[in-house]
Amino acid sequence: MRIDPKLRALRGDSASQRNAQLALEQVRDEWRSGEAFNALGELEAYGDGASLDDCPTLEALFGDGSKAHDLVTALMQPMLACLAKNPTGQVPIRHQHSDGLSVLQLAQSGRAALTLLLYTELGGAEAKSACFAGGERHEAVLAGSADIRFLELLEERRDRAAIDCDTRRITAGEVMHFAGRNNTKSILRVHGRLAVLRLSRTDEVPGDACEYALDDGRLLHRASGSRHESGLEMKAALLGRMGRRDAAPVLARLSREGSDHARWQALRECLALDSGLGFAALTRMASDPGDPLATTAGTLRAQLLETYPQLASQELAECPA
Repeated sequence: MRIDPKLRALRGDSASQRNAQLALEQVRDEWRSGEAFNALGELEAYGDGASLDDCPTLEALFGDGSKAHDLVTALMQPMLACLAKNPTGQVPIRHQHSDGLSVLQLAQSGRAALTLLLYTELGGAEAKSACFAGGERHEAVLAGSADIRFLELLEERRDRAAIDCDTRRITAGEVMHFAGRNNTKSILRVHGRLAVLRLSRTDEVPGDACEYALDDGRLLHRASGSRHESGLEMKAALLGRMGRRDAAPVLARLSREGSDHARWQALRECLALDSGLGFAALTRMASDPGDPLATTAGTLRAQLLETYPQLASQELAECPA
């Protein structure tokens, strides 16, 4: 494996690496204490639930677009100059890159985040689905242009949705606003590069995110918008895969609280681990007319009783299913 001489030299000179990193961190800190200070200070209030109207400096970033451009330029120009002098350093801002999208999280507070996005031209197929999630987003186009499909969720049923589409080109200086889960966008084509400053805020009580096919509105995927509940679902599934029968009482309790998805996942794993506890929880769910899962639980209970009638007396320690 070839190792560049500059990298090899760092093995015996760790101080230069530390100095490079300190120089980049200084650029970041000076930016945060400069013109960006007021906007980042208001981000805390916005992240706690304040209206954007009550955060004038932050709101101004998504007015005519010039404020957003100045804010980002004040960071990127000195950061790139410092990086050129210190190529072995790492930009001290949370970042990632994947499939033509680079993300730089400039600041985060509470439920809000200020993020710089850079899209590059891709040769992939046009998206055939769209995901609708909650939250609030404001996006200022700093540079470049792209063809965008704007999508509006007109009506939702159990497994389908009516979606309205409008396609147009956006260019530098434009600002886009998306409030709630009924509006989103899909990038069809980027002309060279597209740089966007985004202000986002998640809902206080996140709802489900739904992905629908654009050709006929079919529901393709539904996911919890809550990281906490998504974590509970994964933990329940893991306990099931591990065969942790001692966790069945906890799973039975979790089948009574949280979102429908998290409750159903907990119930399924409880049934698999302990048929007695699981079937009792299933019966309780099916017997509650006010429970949104009552009908689904009743159907499953009937199917299980037809296949395994012995469950009615809960005499088995484990369900053969």
